[in-house]
Parts: sequence; structure tokens; C-alpha cells
Amino acid sequence: MLKQYAVEDLKAGMVVGHPIYSEDATVLIGEGTKLTNKLIFSLLERPIFSVYIHEPDAAAPETAAGSKEAEAGAPPKEYLLDEHYVCRYLDVFEELRVLFSRAAQTGEVDMEVIGNLAASGFLMELCDGAKAVTQIHNMVRDGDYLLHHSIHVAILAGLMGKWLRMPRSQRQKLIISGLVHDVGKLRISRDILDKAGRLTSTELKLVRRHAELGYEMLRYGQLQEENDILMGVLQHHERNDGSGYPQGCRAAEINPFARILAIADMYDAMAANRVYAKKKNPFEVFGVLSDDIMNKRLDTEYGVLFIRKICHALNGSWLKLSNGKRAKIVYIDDSRMSALPIVQTPDEEFIDLNHAQGLKIIALLNSRELHEEA
Repeated sequence: MLKQYAVEDLKAGMVVGHPIYSEDATVLIGEGTKLTNKLIFSLLERPIFSVYIHEPDAAAPETAAGSKEAEAGAPPKEYLLDEHYVCRYLDVFEELRVLFSRAAQTGEVDMEVIGNLAASGFLMELCDGAKAVTQIHNMVRDGDYLLHHSIHVAILAGLMGKWLRMPRSQRQKLIISGLVHDVGKLRISRDILDKAGRLTSTELKLVRRHAELGYEMLRYGQLQEENDILMGVLQHHERNDGSGYPQGCRAAEINPFARILAIADMYDAMAANRVYAKKKNPFEVFGVLSDDIMNKRLDTEYGVLFIRKICHALNGSWLKLSNGKRAKIVYIDDSRMSALPIVQTPDEEFIDLNHAQGLKIIALLNSRELHEEA
């Protein structure tokens, strides 16, 4: 049973019954989090006036499955995955699979399919909510990595467009650019793309041509007048200090779409298992992004905003720690790019990972991993 409380009436130990959102619709505190005095004080400092608290119905019978979940400290699976969101994601996945299959055969991208996706509103729907980040992390990436990566980059780019308050039409173009940013890889042998070992210099040069190949596939079609979309594809591996490719552009020469896609592309690539690299947890990725921001390789404004917003969105997610325990993220200090979270273990222990010597984050658990761990 949920009961609404004024923030000033909250007490340590109460369990949050509904996610608490900030004024810009990012998750501050996830559902199921047990409140501490520190968390309550953080709420009092924000324009948040009431919170839904879970109050168990003593008369409700406990099922065997429910007892097992509670004992394990893991939320029921329906709290991790939103069925409607997953269905929409799979709709987009199937459309993109058909699009990429045809493009691999013909060397051309059928923009009618992209237009239909945009017109359906499915893509915008995937990018339009605080749950988007947690959903793409909680879903299991079964199937083609390139398809999942393309959709994830599109979603992350769409979220950035929202956080930057872009007009809807511009956000939609940014999402499309993210969706096709790696389409040039369809012109490269899968044997090279899926090679587990070190690439030869010749193979590396070919892989690094994918941005140009994608640009060439798109520039003479229906997108020839859409410079922002095309530049997002061509320049998403450029870096502000001139160290990127294919043209070695510097900050002022790099299109804003490309600067956004560079961050989204890096984040999602490192947060996923690939044949040649094991996935990193988001906080390891934040460390890499932070270094590139500090060293002027990535855009400072976009990079700081991205890390801050993704941190908020990860509240309520579950981690595997180096001591073998699982723990749920309950608070992240977004004033520091390299901050680690405060977590709560199933036995109700709170741990500040910024000060827990020797304790590390092993992985962010998706829905399958969480329930396998349980």
C-alpha cells in the first residue's frame, strides 16, 4: 500500500514506494530505497514537497515466490523492466534489422524505413522518459551488437537533446543521426568487426573508415540536405583536440551533433560486452569520459551534463560488489564527475563506496544477471 507523506514528515527507515524525480524528470531516489537522514536532508533542499512511501499490508499473504524475492533482497522482475518500453524497443530493433540487412546488400540506406520510424513516434517514445537509461541497462542484449548499439546511441542522443531543451524537430534529427551513426560498418567484413584479437594496421585503417563510408551511403539520398545528421555520422569519432578521425578536426570544426554522439557512442560501447573487450560498469566509464573531458578531447558542456544526468538515472539500479554482495544504488553526489554511489545491501547495510577501502564495483546488473545472482 502506498501512502503520501510531506517531505518534512519523512523518517529514516521509511521505504520509497514510487521513484522520486527531480524538477527535470531524472530519478533522484529509486523505488524500494530505504530512506536515511542524509537522503531526507537532500530532499528538503530541493523543490519536492511530498513522497509516496510503501507501507506493507499486514493482512496480505506472502507467496513463496514473494518470500524468496524478499529474502534475496532483489525487486520483482517487473520493477526492472517496463513491458511497454521493451515492446517498443523490440519494434524498433526489428525495423532496424530489416533496414541494415538491406543496406548491407545494396550499399544504400532506405530512408523510408527511417521516416516511418520517426513518424510512428516509437523512437521519440524510447527517448522520452526518466526510465530510458535504466531500461536499456536492464534489458539483455540478445542478438546483433551493432543493432543494439545503434538504438542505444540514438536513445542517449535523444535524452541529451531533451536535457539541452532542443526543439522537437531538432531532437528527432539528432536521434536519427544516432541511429545511423555506425551504418558504414555494414560495408566492412564481419570477420574484422568481430575479431577477438588485435587488429592489424590494415584492418584498423579499414575500421576507421566506417564514419566516411556511412557518410557516403547517406549523402546522396534523402538526407543530402540534412547537414547536421550527416556531420553527426561523419564526425562522431573526431575529438576537440584534433586527435580523432577521419579528418582530425578540432573543436570549432566539429558539428554539435557529432560532439553529442561522440559521448553517447563511447559510453554505450564501453558499457557493453564486445568480442574484444569486457564491459565496464558505468562508473568506470564515467572515469574514462571525465579524463577525456579534463584533457579537452570531449566537449565539456555536453560531457558534464551527460555524466550528471546518467548518474541520476542510475539511482535504484543494482550492482555486484567485489565482496560478492549485491547492492542497490540509493544516492550519487552529482557535483563530482568521478563520484561513486552510496549503496544499500539486502541486509540493509549502507555503504559509501567513495570511502570503502578495498571495495569495488564489479558490474551493473541487468535483469537477467540480478535474478541469476539471487
